[in-house]
Amino acid sequence: MREHDLLPPGPVVVAVSGGTDSVALLLLLSELAPKLGLDLHVAHFDHRLRPKAAAKDAQFVADLAQSRGATIRLGRADAPPTSEDDAREQRYAFLRRAARDVGATLIATGHTRDDQAETVLLHLTRGSGIAGLAGMRPRRDDIVRPLLAIGRADTLAICEHANVEPREDRSNADPKYARNRIRHKVLPELERINPQAKAALARLAEAAATATDAIDRAAERTLAAAGTNDGISLDRLDAALVDDALALAWTRATGRSLAAKHRAALAALATERDGSASLDLPGGRAIREYDRLRIEGSPAAHEAPAPELPLGDGVVEWRGWTFTVGSHRSGTFSAPAPKDGELVVRGRRPGDRLAGRLRIKVQDLFTDAKVPAAARATHPLVATGSGEVWWVVGLKHATGNADPGRWIVANPPPAQIEALRRYTGNIDSSERVRTG
Repeated sequence: MREHDLLPPGPVVVAVSGGTDSVALLLLLSELAPKLGLDLHVAHFDHRLRPKAAAKDAQFVADLAQSRGATIRLGRADAPPTSEDDAREQRYAFLRRAARDVGATLIATGHTRDDQAETVLLHLTRGSGIAGLAGMRPRRDDIVRPLLAIGRADTLAICEHANVEPREDRSNADPKYARNRIRHKVLPELERINPQAKAALARLAEAAATATDAIDRAAERTLAAAGTNDGISLDRLDAALVDDALALAWTRATGRSLAAKHRAALAALATERDGSASLDLPGGRAIREYDRLRIEGSPAAHEAPAPELPLGDGVVEWRGWTFTVGSHRSGTFSAPAPKDGELVVRGRRPGDRLAGRLRIKVQDLFTDAKVPAAARATHPLVATGSGEVWWVVGLKHATGNADPGRWIVANPPPAQIEALRRYTGNIDSSERVRTG
C-alpha cells in the first residue's frame, strides 16, 4: 500500500462479498484505519445467483461491518447476470454509486496473488500480448487492490486468527467457469513443478506491467508527435511503436481495447500509403487516406459513459487526468459555489448545458472548438451532483460568484497536452489548463 500509495486518508469503500479474501481485506483495513486515517464503508452486492444464501451472506457482512465500526451498504441486481462480464459490470456500478454517496474516490477489493496468477494464465491462454500478462494492477482508476502481495493461504490465516468464519460461494468450485478450472486443475499441476508457481506468475505480472508502462509512455510520445488536425501522420510515428501507438489511439477514440489480431490488422492498414482504405474493428472504424489515419468511434462509443468521481479536497484521478482540489489560492481555476451539491468530475451526457444565465450547450462548445467527436466522451466536465455543468475543462466555465477558497487544478495526461492545445487554442485565461 505504501509502495503504490493506494489508500490516502479519507473515506474508502471496501467491497465485501463475505468470502475469505474480502473478509480478510476488511479485517486488515479495520486494524490499519486509525493509523492511516481511513473512514471505512463496506459495500455488499447480491448478484441474485444464490437466492437461498443471499440473505445470510448480507447479514454476515452487515454484522462484520458493524463489529469493525464501518457503515454498510447493500445492493441487489435487478435480474440475475447473463454472464461473468455482466455480473462484474453490475457489481462495479453499485460500488461506484456507493462511493459517490459517501464521498469516496477509491474502492478497495480483495484480489490476491492467487487471483493474479489465475488472471495471467487466463490471458496467456487466450493469446494475450505483454499488456495482458501484466494482469491486475494495484490501482486502476478508482479501484485499488491492497492484497495483491499476499495469497489465499494468507487471507485464510487472517480470518482464522480473528476467529471469523467466512461464507463460501459454491460457484467457486463450478468447473463450467474457466477461472475455476485453472484454479483447481491447472495451478495444482504447475505447483507440482514449482511449489512457488503462483508467486512466479505474480512476478511475471509485475515485470510485464513495468515493460508495458514503458512501452505506453513511448507510444504516447510518438502518438503526440504524429498528431495532426485531420488525424495521425503515419510517417511521423516511430516505426518500432506503430502497433502500440495505434492501439492506444484506438482505445482513446473508442473506449475499447483491441485483441492481438485486431491490433495486427490496424497496423497492416497503416503500412500502406497509396489511395484510401478503411477497416471496421470493435468500437469503430479506421480510415486511411494516403499517409493520414483517422479513427472514428461508433455512435455508442462516442456516448460511452465515463466514471463520475466526487471532487473532495485532495487529488482525484480521472481517465489519466489529475484534479487537485484544495483551499489554497495558487490554483488556476476558482469554482463557483454550487447550489445543489458537491462537485464531481465526469464525462458529458446528452443535454448537458453550462450553468448560468446563457445555459450554453456543452455540445456547442465542443463543436465550436472543433473537438474530435471521438474525444468528447472522455473530455472531463466538472459538475454538481445534480447535473449542473460548471466547467468544461480547457474550454469554458460557468459565470457567477466564485468561491475564493475552492480551487481546482486540472492536469491532463501528457499524451493529450498537444491535442488540447490544437483544439482549444487560447484557453480561457481564468481557467487555463496547467500542464506542469
